[in-house]
Amino acid sequence: MITKKVGIKKISILLLTLLFAISFASVAATYAENDPTNDSQGEIKMPEVPGLPENVTQYNKTDVVPVAQTEKVLSGEPALFAYQNTTMLFNSTMNCNLVITCQASANQKIFALTIDPNQTMTLTLNFSDNPLQGEKERNRNLNFYSSIEPDVTVKLTAQLRFYINQTELTKELGWEINPEKLTWMFWNGTQNEWQKVPSYLDQNGYLTCNTDHFSIWTIGEFEDPSEKTQNLVDMTLIYGGIGAGLTIVVALGLILYSKRK
Repeated sequence: MITKKVGIKKISILLLTLLFAISFASVAATYAENDPTNDSQGEIKMPEVPGLPENVTQYNKTDVVPVAQTEKVLSGEPALFAYQNTTMLFNSTMNCNLVITCQASANQKIFALTIDPNQTMTLTLNFSDNPLQGEKERNRNLNFYSSIEPDVTVKLTAQLRFYINQTELTKELGWEINPEKLTWMFWNGTQNEWQKVPSYLDQNGYLTCNTDHFSIWTIGEFEDPSEKTQNLVDMTLIYGGIGAGLTIVVALGLILYSKRK
């Protein structure tokens, strides 16, 4: 009888121990899921970036809206910085420090910059969805403005690229974009106007241009004034031809009517 009671007591202790262990594990798991220091908590997935170099180093900073964010890029080592509201692919033939600011209201876009300078430098980059320094706001613009400023006078060649996702951009802007009409433009302060730069879409869907200087840049559809004039001339000829045709028809009708009388 005593042996039976001892056995029941041992089983009870074992069951209580198991219940305590299960309860503790459950509490620990719940805490881990809600722990703000947990790196996986709320982590935003890296955006898909077409045409990445094989040797690129990727930095997931999708929880950061960059404000004077400092980064360092080593010579010949491409770097991808994915922030909450912008993604930047950068490559340089010289060591380069970056100071990046992106307006909080700007939507996620993919920008790429490749430079070949004659010395090391620090680049300050500002991104916004509206003009940065009072430049004229353009119609048919992609709501993308960038200011790129080196800290020293430097000779360089550079390539600017911007990924054109026609579906997403059309949805964001509210008008149907025509990739064939898109062009890079920089602000010409002397002439107080946007000046277009020869641009093309590369095989990965980036609108691309080459330059030897930095400035304030934007992207939009550009209508050549000569094309606009030609369109006006064409429409004038069309409407003029229609008017002349109607005049002839009316005149013939009057002649036939008078002959019948």
